Amino acid sequence: MNALKSFFLLFVSLTLVSACTNSEEGKGASGIFGSEKVLPPSNGGILDILVIAEDKVWDGPAGDAFLKHFTAMTYGLPQPEPLYTVRQVGSRDFGDLLKRSRYLVLLSLGDSTIFTSENDKWARDQLVFYLQAPTEALLRKHILAKNKEMDALIEQREMLRMSKRIAALTHKLYPDFLAENHIKISIPKDFEISVEKKNLVIYWRRTKVNDMGIIIYRGPLPQEGAIIGEHLVPLRDSLTKLYVAGARENSYMVTEDLIKPQSEPTEISNNFALKTRGLWRSEGDIMGGPFVSYSIYDEKHKQLIYIDAFLLQPDKKKRKTLFELESILNTLEITD
Repeated sequence: MNALKSFFLLFVSLTLVSACTNSEEGKGASGIFGSEKVLPPSNGGILDILVIAEDKVWDGPAGDAFLKHFTAMTYGLPQPEPLYTVRQVGSRDFGDLLKRSRYLVLLSLGDSTIFTSENDKWARDQLVFYLQAPTEALLRKHILAKNKEMDALIEQREMLRMSKRIAALTHKLYPDFLAENHIKISIPKDFEISVEKKNLVIYWRRTKVNDMGIIIYRGPLPQEGAIIGEHLVPLRDSLTKLYVAGARENSYMVTEDLIKPQSEPTEISNNFALKTRGLWRSEGDIMGGPFVSYSIYDEKHKQLIYIDAFLLQPDKKKRKTLFELESILNTLEITD
């Protein structure tokens, strides 16, 4: 009888545990062990921002300040294109689908001045900014003070997101000189090697819509005392003249000098680098397009690493495609 009673109690206990577990289904990955919710993936195009603001705020000085920065024209493109695609909706239209947008900015008037950000509020891989001030004039001032910070965070997050996607589909063909010189980079499999030399490789991807090229070059560091950046255009032109031919006979790529390339200091794999944006054209032909490059000063191994991505995409917008190419360059690592 005692054995039967014990069996009955065990059965009841297991039934209760099962019922509790089933009642918690759908609450999240933590189930009965917590309240963490499972978030849907974020959505939106590359470099898209959704602003949540009432029309009165958005149509005033605050909205103007935001648009002036985030829809400014991107440097180094042959046609005018904004830095970001920006959309605005009021709070009434901010439904469940829009709450899954990857980059959200909430602008509002309130008693205090607030600037904060939050990750994964309504979706995975999401970044939400909150900006508030007591008056429209103060909110405008607040936005002007925080624009660059928000811009840098979004670009950094987007670059990392793109790089992770690239890393999952990387090339298997890498010249020996890369590993020999402590260089590691993720090149997508749909790029083919078109040129391979002792210290240079050029990858190409050609489609019906566009042509993309990536140059990876390793050379000596500039002599001590040389002006930083002075050698970049001559170096680029020396490489493209030899190895990037145009469609017509004897034509080749050169850096466009009517619009000067623009350089800024940055960091790649914990090394000082110069990031350069500009335009290229074909000497002896009529082709042209944008490029972005990084000159990385690897002092530990006493070498200069030059990586360059260029794009030919006639009659199409180029900003987002060029950003994808730049994300490939940002996968570069300098190993020990």
